[in-house]
Amino acid sequence: MSNSRLKTQNILILAILFCLPFYFIKLRYSWVSLNLVEIITLILFVAWIFNKNKKIFIFGDRYFMPVSLISIGLFSSVIVNRNYYSGFGIIKGWFLFPILFAIIVFDYLRKDEKLLNKIFFALFASGVFVSVEGLYYWFSGLITYDGRLRVFFDSPNQLAMFLAPAFLIGIIVIFRKSLSLKEEDNKSVLRERLLMLLGTLLIGLNLYLSKSYGAWFSVGLVFLALLWLERGKKIDKKIFITLAAILVFFLAWVAVVKYGGIVKAENRSSLDSRMMIWKAALRMIEKSPVFGVGPGNFQNTYLEYQKYFSPYLEWAVPQPHNLFLAFWLETGISGLIGFIWLLWLFFSESKKARKKNFGAATLCFAIILYSTLHGLTDTTYWRNDMAFLFWTAIAVNHYFFQSSLQKEQNS
Repeated sequence: MSNSRLKTQNILILAILFCLPFYFIKLRYSWVSLNLVEIITLILFVAWIFNKNKKIFIFGDRYFMPVSLISIGLFSSVIVNRNYYSGFGIIKGWFLFPILFAIIVFDYLRKDEKLLNKIFFALFASGVFVSVEGLYYWFSGLITYDGRLRVFFDSPNQLAMFLAPAFLIGIIVIFRKSLSLKEEDNKSVLRERLLMLLGTLLIGLNLYLSKSYGAWFSVGLVFLALLWLERGKKIDKKIFITLAAILVFFLAWVAVVKYGGIVKAENRSSLDSRMMIWKAALRMIEKSPVFGVGPGNFQNTYLEYQKYFSPYLEWAVPQPHNLFLAFWLETGISGLIGFIWLLWLFFSESKKARKKNFGAATLCFAIILYSTLHGLTDTTYWRNDMAFLFWTAIAVNHYFFQSSLQKEQNS
């Protein structure tokens, strides 16, 4: 492939990552609907499919079975529950396109590993752009009734879910001297780090204004995990203990503020609402444990279960506020098993991937760990942007896992 074609296709990859939050921009014709991210992905796919020496089954045998289980669960759940239009739309936007994009990213990393830093920068730049928009929304008074920032997302929690990975990228790259994203430390790197610092502060401000305690709590736990990975390497023991103590105090404070409503016996706290949603979701699983309710069917099914709970604290609930409940209900037991298998493969590969490129693999580890932790109280996958981000992290991590294996075999 010529350098110009490779460069053009790399730009398309970066454009997709930057445009992730703008999936609400759509083109419709009759029953066909494609959003901006999907359109660019299609263009990239057409360019990629005509390349020579590509491999369709990039992830090989390790990921074939979990992806197959998820696919079987999705299609069988759609067919059994007969929600063809919304179900196949979800399969297209939240699974087919993100997985296809991840395969292409993996393939291009083999051709040009310099694409790696640009991938993370594109994600970070997208977070900064959204955060600039966030300042406009905040100072214009365009916030929710309870004083939370959501920008153009459906909820403040969705804004936080998108910004948290960008915030983690910024923090890790700022301290990349210890995380080894780059070996050199010259003036250009210092300027870049300063810009990253300013961008990270801006993202952090928006993350704070979203008042998403679940995101804060999860980000804090990810930091503790990263400190644990770094212990005894390049962080002084006193600094490690101090940072860990600060984070533990912060997480305890968030827990008290967030869940203080339990002690105060408030009639309607965030946890009370989630408990009701989880109870309704578990009741749905009792009724349909094998196939679930079908992708895109949770809201309607949830409303049907109002008769079992009184008073009903939440009405507009498109997802069950739990990543694993969402996979069970929308992909059936097969999809849930496949998703858990997928996470197990990722974390089992992570250690070896960090041996090959500690900084990049750590970024992937932070993104997936955050998604999993926040996924205990929210649905961090079932959106176009989060699905693309999830599979991109899987692909990059697997690339370095395979590179590490190859290096061991050659040595």
